[in-house]
Amino acid sequence: MSFDKKLCHYADQRISLDLDDGAKVNYGKFGDILAEVKAVTGKKAE
Repeated sequence: MSFDKKLCHYADQRISLDLDDGAKVNYGKFGDILAEVKAVTGKKAE
């Protein structure tokens, strides 16, 4: 799947972010479309 299609998929979900959750939780909501997810969340993106 291309990056554009992945981005559209996540944009269509209208994922809400809560700044109180922190970067690890919020990064985890976006799967593999963000760079270095593993470095931020400590786990491999699904």
